[in-house]
Amino acid sequence: MPKKNGSFKSMSHGYPHTVKTERLNETGIELSSFFFRFGANSYVFTYEKSGEKKHTFIDTGYKGHQRQIFSILENNHINLKNIENIIITHRHPDHSGLADTLVDISGGKILVHANFKEFVEGGISDREKRWLGKFDPSRLKNCPIEYLDPGNGDGSIRIGGMDFPRMKRTVDLGNEGKLEILAIPESTPTHSPDQLVILYSPRNVPYVSDGVREESGFRPTDEMIFAGDLWLMKGPVFQRNLRSLSMTLKFFYFRFLDFISGKDQFKIVPSEQDAGAKDALKQGFSLIRVKPGHGNEFLGTNMIPKTLLADRDLLLKLGFKMDHDKSVLQSDPFAGRVSELRETAYAGFLDTLNLWLKMGYEPDEICALLTRIYMEQSDGGKLVEEDRKERRKRLEETLDRLASEKMETDPLYHIGKCALAAFSRRV
Repeated sequence: MPKKNGSFKSMSHGYPHTVKTERLNETGIELSSFFFRFGANSYVFTYEKSGEKKHTFIDTGYKGHQRQIFSILENNHINLKNIENIIITHRHPDHSGLADTLVDISGGKILVHANFKEFVEGGISDREKRWLGKFDPSRLKNCPIEYLDPGNGDGSIRIGGMDFPRMKRTVDLGNEGKLEILAIPESTPTHSPDQLVILYSPRNVPYVSDGVREESGFRPTDEMIFAGDLWLMKGPVFQRNLRSLSMTLKFFYFRFLDFISGKDQFKIVPSEQDAGAKDALKQGFSLIRVKPGHGNEFLGTNMIPKTLLADRDLLLKLGFKMDHDKSVLQSDPFAGRVSELRETAYAGFLDTLNLWLKMGYEPDEICALLTRIYMEQSDGGKLVEEDRKERRKRLEETLDRLASEKMETDPLYHIGKCALAAFSRRV
């Protein structure tokens, strides 16, 4: 039951969520995206194999939410008995909690990072155990589970200047379409030591060498990356009402225990976890659809960090810390350097639009892509929201300049005018 993208409706046992189902290619592969308001999203591929519909899951949701989640899945024609694979992006219980139950029903196989094994075999800190709830990871010992070792894969894929190890196992979805499973390069601090990202492509050869391909008919938005909690527009949201009072009290009690022990996990800044890998994903794609672990799908594009420069981006490029006084950007001798950076960004913006045209996108389609990027630059924490507001302004200024400098016969002129008009209608 598709729902309006970007909004959460209270449905099915009062469990707010949206569902988007789409057909991915002519062979009939379907993707059902379950965007849950509380806990992690789940994604389900449906395809035909040996004359029967099969499913591959990416993440499963909370054990404690089983009744609501299973009802939603079944109402959207997901036959739990026909699950072939369950890929878990990382060990956290909102992503992995229903894996054992789904295997009990289907007999399907679980695919995880090799580091997930310590989680199954009891290598869990006391702090981590607090959040497991009804989920007992040791039950996964009795499940068919494949531990994917980054060291045993077929090389790596270079994204944004960083090598992401290829796992040995590639998941085929029927006759066409495949999932490439990649490990996150090791980092300290990390969100989880067993993170995966998954690339979907309808082609036999998915993403190659920083996302630039001259392949005829290739459209980057035909491909998707399932990013778990690595690349998010928004983080997990806890339900706040009387029905979840015990969870809220538990949250603050555990936080208090961590605080008095001197091990307050909330001192960890999420942006510092796996910072290199996050930046690589943001820099590595001209365009790609991103399916995050939490929140709605968004467009990933290196246009944002490379050409829509917020003040904090400029501070970093000039060698300052991001919390430095922004007034330095208007002072001598930095004002001239800021002007140069903005000119370079403008040239890069034009290069990106011309690349999209070369890839086969029509001007009206590019206008729609820019409108979507503009609308998605909102929300987040205080600093993130401030940066996104500035990037919206940069995009408006850039398109206004483009429309004023280009001839009316130039496709870029049409793109600029069309997008600015669309922004004014949508805001």
